Parts: sequence; C-alpha cells; structure tokens
Amino acid sequence: MPQRLKITHLLLLTIFLLSSCNLPFGNSLSEADAVRTSAAQTVEVLRTQAAGASVANTLPPINTETPKPATPIPGAAVPATKPPLPSMTPPNTVVPTKDATFTKVPTSTFVPIPCDRADFVADVTVPDNSYVAPGATFTKTWALKNSGSCTWTTGYSLVFASGEQMGGQAVTSLPGNVLPGQTINLSVNLTSPTTPGTHTGYWRLQNANGGAFGWGINGDQAFWVMINSGSTAATGTSGTSGFVVTSVSISVSPTSLTTTLANCQAGVNYVFTGNITATGTGTVTYEWRKTDGTVMASDAIEFTGAATKSVTYNYTFISNTIGSNASQLQLYINNPNHQLFSNGGTFILTCN
Repeated sequence: MPQRLKITHLLLLTIFLLSSCNLPFGNSLSEADAVRTSAAQTVEVLRTQAAGASVANTLPPINTETPKPATPIPGAAVPATKPPLPSMTPPNTVVPTKDATFTKVPTSTFVPIPCDRADFVADVTVPDNSYVAPGATFTKTWALKNSGSCTWTTGYSLVFASGEQMGGQAVTSLPGNVLPGQTINLSVNLTSPTTPGTHTGYWRLQNANGGAFGWGINGDQAFWVMINSGSTAATGTSGTSGFVVTSVSISVSPTSLTTTLANCQAGVNYVFTGNITATGTGTVTYEWRKTDGTVMASDAIEFTGAATKSVTYNYTFISNTIGSNASQLQLYINNPNHQLFSNGGTFILTCN
C-alpha cells in the first residue's frame, strides 16, 4: 500500500477515536483544544515516520566491483558458450624451386663511327703484283676516303707500318685538309728491291697526336704496295722452269656472323679456303697471313701438272668488345712465286 494512503488512514482513525472517547481533560484546556492538540501531535508523529520511511527507501549505491564468475555446481548442466570465430588461414604460398629466368633484351648492334678511319678506294698506280724492274724507282698512289667523323688536317700523315719499306719516306704529311666523306690521293716514292720475287710494304695514316689508323670497320687495317721484281715481267721470278702459280682465290665461311659476347671471347671459328692454280708440275709452299703480315700457318701442296687445287685453314678469331669487327686472311705463295694474294677472305663478326 502506498505510504501516503497509510498516513491518511492513521490520521482518520486517530480523529475518530478521540472524538468518540469520554476522557477527562484538565481545567486548563477545552475539549476542542485537547482534540486539536492530540491531532497535531499525531500528525507530527506520522510526518516523522514518513520521513524515516523515505530515508529508508533510498536506493542502495551501485556496486562497481566486477562480479566474480559463478562457481559451477557439481552435477549441474554447464551453459553452452558461443564457439570462437574460426581463424583465417592464409593460402599456401608457392615457393619457386628455381630462380626465375629472365629474357635478355638484345643490345643494339649499332657501331659508332670512329673519329679516324679510312676506306681504301683504289690503287691509282702500281696495282698489286705489278712488275717493276729490280732497282727501278716508282711512285705508289692510293685513293683513300675519310670514312671517320674527324677532319684530316695537315697535322695528319702517311707513315710506314711494316713489311718492306723499299726506300720510301717513313712519314709524309698530308697536303691539305680532308673532310669526312672526302677522298684524297696519297703517294709515296719507292725503289724496287734487287732481290727477285714479290715485295710488300704496309702503310697507314697517323693523326696529329701520333695515333695510327687505317681502313676496316675498326679502322685498324693497313693498306699496302705489292710488286714483282724478277728477271721477267711475266713471272716475276728468276726461275726458268715455267712452273708458277698464276692465280689464287680465297673464300671464308661464314662471311658474316652475329653472336653473344661470351662466344666472341671464347673464339669463333672461320674456315678459309684457297684455290691455287699452277702451270705445271712442282711443289707450292704457302702461308696464311693477316693483313699486318703476321704468319698464321704454313704448308705445302704438290702439283703433278697444270691444275687448280684447294687448301683450307681453320682460323679462330677472338673479340672482347661489343660491336662489329672486320678481319681478313691472305695467301702468300712462297714457292715458286714469292707473291702475296689477297682476293677475298674478308669476314665480319658482330658481338652482342
């Protein structure tokens, strides 16, 4: 029952009892005053009780202590707990069993034009194997083209490189400037040796700093003068037997090859073939030579009559640089001609 309602009932009951009882009162208070005094005291008592009740009904303070988990009762059913979420396992990572293979991008085969390089254009005078009487003087003239990127000035010169100098001047200055792409005729005065046979002298150009250069892709090949100075113009030798080599042709396989730098450094094999034509019976001795006169190999071949025979040589060419390289081998016929033949035999090797 609500507290206010209880107080009201008690007040009414008290008034009712006081009004119905015949109690004696003192002479100092009237009956009405006594009733009022008693009622007031009763109301005061009820107010005090109500105040105490209000205090007693105050809500207890909130307990902030974390409740301890309940101790399970033996034999009682254990409440079901929510299972934890499954953990995500990453997919298996594929581990390569070998290193990845990368495709090498081919490098450019572009070869920059060197500053100093010449191209042989022609023998203006005294072609190869020309007969010159022993001890005779002659002038050898070459037509050369400036195929480099630098201008040849009067500080450039024609210089003797190797072989037989034949009395020629060691250094001859150029007569004027030669721009890239221009051609010039350069000459040297020589004297034919008195020894019968073929005589060859190698020449190059030299820049103002003393650096020698010549023809070819790398600008390092010498050009030459080659004459016969025998007893007759027909053979160029002192022999009278009539046995002579009349021609030699040279071929090489492959003529052009592109490969890796590693293969170039290991050495690339070239097969040279020389076709030698002789006029009769006899032994031909010959040498395979580089254009600078270096002898690579020598051998002999027998002829039983006029014929053409083939000889071969395996030449290993080594390059340690990226780009294109040109090279050539020549056949020197020692016996019976004492003559150098250089028809063919040029190859190009490109290293990437």
